[in-house]
Formats: sequence, C-alpha cells, structure tokens
Amino acid sequence: MYFSDRPINSLRLLVGDGHRRAVSRIKDDIERGVFAAVLGLRRVGKTSVVRVVLNEFNYPYIYFDLSPYIGLRSVSYQALVPSDMRFSDRQVEVDLELNLAILKLGLKNVRVTASVFQSNLLTLMRELSRRHDRFVVVFDEAQVLPFIRGFNYRGFLQFIHDNYPNIIVILTGSMPGLLERVIAPSASEAGFARFVDEVVIDRWGLDDTVEYLSRGFNEAGIHYTRDELVEVHNVLSGIPGFVVMYGIGRSVGKSHVDALERAREYAISQWLHDLGAFVKLYNSGVYITVLKLLANFPIGLSWSEIMSEVGRALGKPLSKSVMHRVITNLIKGGFIAKVNNNYRIEYPTLREAVIRARMPNAYY
Repeated sequence: MYFSDRPINSLRLLVGDGHRRAVSRIKDDIERGVFAAVLGLRRVGKTSVVRVVLNEFNYPYIYFDLSPYIGLRSVSYQALVPSDMRFSDRQVEVDLELNLAILKLGLKNVRVTASVFQSNLLTLMRELSRRHDRFVVVFDEAQVLPFIRGFNYRGFLQFIHDNYPNIIVILTGSMPGLLERVIAPSASEAGFARFVDEVVIDRWGLDDTVEYLSRGFNEAGIHYTRDELVEVHNVLSGIPGFVVMYGIGRSVGKSHVDALERAREYAISQWLHDLGAFVKLYNSGVYITVLKLLANFPIGLSWSEIMSEVGRALGKPLSKSVMHRVITNLIKGGFIAKVNNNYRIEYPTLREAVIRARMPNAYY
C-alpha cells in the first residue's frame, strides 16, 4: 500500500529532496566513521531516513527505540532493550551469547543491574567492531538517554568513539535542543560532540507534498485537484506524518474535506501529546503562559511584548535571563520560531493544540 503510516525502508519510496540528501549524507558519515545526529520535528521522517540508510545499503545494526519514554524524567535501563537488530548470530561466538541474552533481558532468574547491562553492552560493541567493517547503533529519540537511571550514556558514547572505530552511532531527536545537550552538554566540556555531524530533516516543501500525494493518487486512480493538494500542504504545514494520514483517508474512500479534517485532528492530537511531554520536562508555568499567549497572536509578538504580557499575567516582572531560557528552549523544542523579530507558533495545528490544551499553572 502506497499510503502507510509505517516508516519507509526503500529509497525509491522516499519523497523530498532534503530527505534524499540526508540519506546520502548519513551514508557518507557511516563510511567515514563519523557519528551522526539526525534532528527534526516528530513525524517529519527522521526514522524513515535512517531506515532507508540501514536497509538500502545493507548495514548490520542494533536499533534502540526510545520514543515511548519521551517526557519521562526517570526511565529504567530496560528501555535499552533493542527494538530491532540485524546481524548474523553466527558472527557471535558462544562466549558472547550471554551478552546478547542480557541485552535482550532474556535470562530467567538472573538479576541484571544497570551497570552489568552497560558492561555487557560495551563488550558486545567491542566484538561487533572487531567482526564488522561498519556496524551501526541507532538511538531513536536519544534525548531520553540522560533520563535512564544508572546508564552513563556520555561515557558509553565516548568510549565507543575512542575505542571501537567500526561502530558508528546515529542519534535521532525530535526535540533538537534537548538532543544538543546530549551531544554537547556545555561549551567548555570536551567530548565526542565535536565529532558528530548534525543532519537536519525539515518538513516537506509544497513541491514535495504535491509529489507524494499525486504519485499515490495516480497509482490508485483517485481524482484530485492541485488546489486540494495545496490546501493540504498549508493546513498540515507539510509535515510528512500528517500528510500521510490525509493520503490514507483518501485511499479508503473519504472525500477531500473529510480526509483533511481527520488528518488535521490527528495532527492536533499528536501535538497535544508532544506538549504534554514537553511540559513534564519543563515543569514551569512560564513556558505554558508563553505558549498560550503566542497562540492568540498568529503573526507573533516581539521580545518586549512577550516580556510585558507575561509579566502582567504573572503579576510580577520576569527577569531577562529567565525569559531568554524559556524562549530558547521553546525554539529548540520546535514549538515556536523567530520570524522577522517576532516570536510565533508557526504551525496552525500546533497553535490549535495549544489553545485546546488544559495545562496546569497557565495564566492565559
């Protein structure tokens, strides 16, 4: 089925010049032995890009999907059980079967601690590096790593980088600001960050949206007009995961209006989920107040206007340093953008989600 909400594995099906360029760039990183950080909003196609790289070029890999844990401030090391892996068990000698069993938490009556788990994971990395020219380890939604109890993620990544040259790590993150903290915790702190290639996956442009939908509709014999496709792009902001839902709706017989409304509601529900996760991480009424404020001003507000309105809402002035931190985190989280010296919520579905959201400690 052409329209599917599952990640794409084939380069032939991947739409978007930016997405295809990202595939080539990540492949080059792997061949050069460079770690990669794939950044972008959720549902923008990061997972599809990474999956295409792994499958199109037949790299052996282990894949850790941390997306279920976004927004949690305390996560068990058991979250690091691989969701997928591809390499021949014959390449793993008997003495490493225990490492794999521990990694999969597949041993009964054996108490595995976080330190034992990490030690066995490093042992497995050592042997895989020895047996492969290139082996890829993927941490999907890697901004969760700092919240895994007992797992020294920074030391783990640094050790792999310094000692296992054939292991290439790919980190993906839908909250770029948080992932950047994983990569570079501070400007003064040395680490593997200087070796990470940041690959940004952007939403589709209008031509990409039109290409994707028209290709699918032509194959399925579904009538459409270009004006409809332009409307879809504008309403859903060219975010691939939302556009796909519109395509699915049309493919099962829904009209343009019904399919677009269902896709719009889906987008709003997903933004509400993301907002909830963000609010859990930054448990402050100031973030919520700024979002609620900007939701009422589609063209945005200047820095001074935000300072004034938030101070009025809180009943007291807000320091510039606090506001700078709030604005910076909202931008890096992908919730607001700076356009022509104004700060605004760019996506209509996100703006609607903020308006609908029942957030504690909100002053609007």
